[in-house]
Amino acid sequence: MELNRRDFLKGSALLGGVAAIGGIVGCTPKASDTPTADKTFPEGTFESDFEASVVELDPISKFSEEKTYDIVVIGAGTAGVPAVLTALEEGASVACLQKPSQVMANGNGSAGIVLEESNDVGKLQYMQNWRKAAGYRVNWDLLEAFVEHSGETSNWMLTRAEEVGFPAYSVSATKNVYDDGSFCTAVMKSFGPKPQNHATIMAKLADSAASKGAEFFYETPAVQLIKGSDESVTGVIGKTKSGDYIKFNASKAVIIAAGDYQNNESLVSRWSPDVTRFQRKQFERTGDGILMAIAAGAVMTPINHAKTMHDMDAAPMMITRYPFMALDEKGERFMNEEIPMESWDLSLRRREDAEDPGRFFRIFDNDYFTKYNAKAVPVKSLENYIPGFLDNPTGVFVELIDTHRADTLDELAEELGIPAEGLKASVDKWNSYCESGFDTEYGVLKENLKPIDTPPYWGIRQWIRCSAINSGVIVDRYYRVLDKENNVIKGLYSVGSGAGDICGGLEWNLAQGGLCCGSYMDMGRYAVIHALTEGTTPKNPVKYEDSKRFWEKK
Repeated sequence: MELNRRDFLKGSALLGGVAAIGGIVGCTPKASDTPTADKTFPEGTFESDFEASVVELDPISKFSEEKTYDIVVIGAGTAGVPAVLTALEEGASVACLQKPSQVMANGNGSAGIVLEESNDVGKLQYMQNWRKAAGYRVNWDLLEAFVEHSGETSNWMLTRAEEVGFPAYSVSATKNVYDDGSFCTAVMKSFGPKPQNHATIMAKLADSAASKGAEFFYETPAVQLIKGSDESVTGVIGKTKSGDYIKFNASKAVIIAAGDYQNNESLVSRWSPDVTRFQRKQFERTGDGILMAIAAGAVMTPINHAKTMHDMDAAPMMITRYPFMALDEKGERFMNEEIPMESWDLSLRRREDAEDPGRFFRIFDNDYFTKYNAKAVPVKSLENYIPGFLDNPTGVFVELIDTHRADTLDELAEELGIPAEGLKASVDKWNSYCESGFDTEYGVLKENLKPIDTPPYWGIRQWIRCSAINSGVIVDRYYRVLDKENNVIKGLYSVGSGAGDICGGLEWNLAQGGLCCGSYMDMGRYAVIHALTEGTTPKNPVKYEDSKRFWEKK
């Protein structure tokens, strides 16, 4: 079904394109479910956790095939593909099991720390800024591992992308200089504007890995981990489309890179309850890797799990930074507009009368460029997001753009599908606050109160949904999975969005950018290096001198 955003006023549940919704929200564990009430369910889990998952708990003993590799990776995405390619480069045999029929990866921006252009105190300052942005719930060990290794991973990604004919289209290095004179430099890279992004580069890297000997088993989900007599993980069982089981032995390690659990409502309701009323941007993310790990003795990171809640499809991402007047479907204000996009959901979730609380509107006028000093968002860039305005809009998901312009507020209200009287009354009230300098409803600061009085008028129909839940089973700084007593489960690593809590706050904060996908790439690469060497030094690291050219030429 083709996605049409206007349908939300009719209460439609939507599916479509690359932003398919994972399921109907609001499901909670059955009242009859109790953890470990039935010994067939791992400690701390419910029957309903497994209803959406492909994980099988009954022991499997009959196989159509048995294969042996050094490394077996579960999941071909932002973390899994770098793991596969790294295993090959380290001289290991490797297989990858993937539930969908193709590579699946999110995002188009990732970061890494340039150690050669940072000093020790600067690195600590950088980390402290992340800790502050995340409400001081950051996992320090995982963040420290990211800072130490992500620069090399960025170098590696830049060179490998060039080798497969899909070089980063945007690369920039930012030197953060702190009050004490210390400094830390981060390189930010993007592999293609939308709709080309990490899905594209990871698919190309997977093809490259396959041509060099890696074996990919698509539409073959992992359903059960294999444990040896000493309780170490020795492999994984995959299930084919025909229902046959294949036993994959892993002589060195199993690397779980199977993604988050946003489409498993039982897990969401317990571990990330803020998400329950919002729609999801991804599909088939049912926490399979997490549940398999728990069945092998792993435990979840503490609640609440950081999640990525945003809308960078309806309008340009940069426009989200400006505190434009925000209205609900009645045309009434409901929050302080200074709240950043990554935290909009914390106000939106309280809209109990809204069928989809992620839907709301932002209103501004044609003089926004001057009033808000919006140099990053010229009118041309906004026009790219007006449905039907351009024949071939670039760098957008056409079915999701939802920016509107009209000569009058009445016409804008009709375009947006909200009551004209409500919209005009809210604009009048907003303008009165701009004149007095005091927002007596929500306390927006005087400097952010800009009148809406210059036609044509603009409106964005925002749609906040969940892109990812960024926490999973507890891991150590090498991404080894730990049990409830903090002992390493030998042979088992977990990487990506289903691993650890590098950002433990309520939201995945965008303050410094790129850490989310950058950390996933880094996790996949360095988990394999550790599994093969018990250290963190690649056989052939990509050096700073070999990659600096990428951002120097931009």
